Amino acid sequence: MSSFHNPITIIIADDHPFYREGLLNVLHSNSKYRVVAEASNGKELIDLALEHEPDILIVDIGMPIMNGIVAIKKITALGLISRSIALSMHSEDTVMLQMLNAGCMGYLDKNTSKEELFEAIDSVVIHDRVYFPASTNSHMMELLSNSDYRPYPEAVIDFTDREKEVIGLVCRDFNSKEIADKLNLGHRTIESHRARIMERMNVKSVAGLVAYAYSNKIIGFY
Repeated sequence: MSSFHNPITIIIADDHPFYREGLLNVLHSNSKYRVVAEASNGKELIDLALEHEPDILIVDIGMPIMNGIVAIKKITALGLISRSIALSMHSEDTVMLQMLNAGCMGYLDKNTSKEELFEAIDSVVIHDRVYFPASTNSHMMELLSNSDYRPYPEAVIDFTDREKEVIGLVCRDFNSKEIADKLNLGHRTIESHRARIMERMNVKSVAGLVAYAYSNKIIGFY
């Protein structure tokens, strides 16, 4: 797990005051989070990130003066420990990959729910893993499998053939019982395989397992 403040410190960056205010109110409703600053453009975001060094930046991609992608790229180059999640109304493949390559750890549609926002922050800050909305997760895995982006810095793990079989079936959305039936193994054996695989990957969920598998090209896209 990563190191972070308690409460988790946040900078919001968006050029629309109305949206910033709404996001601020949502975050203030949860005592786990504390917004330390607000930015209306990418240049302000860089200055505020240097000043506050928060745990996470929640960044609109389409800002004036300097857009969110360029700002995050500069912040990443400065070596700040702040992680970032991109917000956008756009879901074009090129935009999402540019955002990831800039250094963002996650992506959220601007119409996201409060619960998904909290889940994304916790995933990125507390568990140090990438986050994509459920609606785009499968497609993001395909993009990751065909790009140079690597969301996990660890060296690729040498999995056994059996572990690769289990990983492949999990990525095809088979549950443990279905995998057990397909491989003629016991349900508990498959659960043990999955737990060990996730432990070795250092991920906390099936989504994390899938992201790791695709981004490290352990399997091809189905």
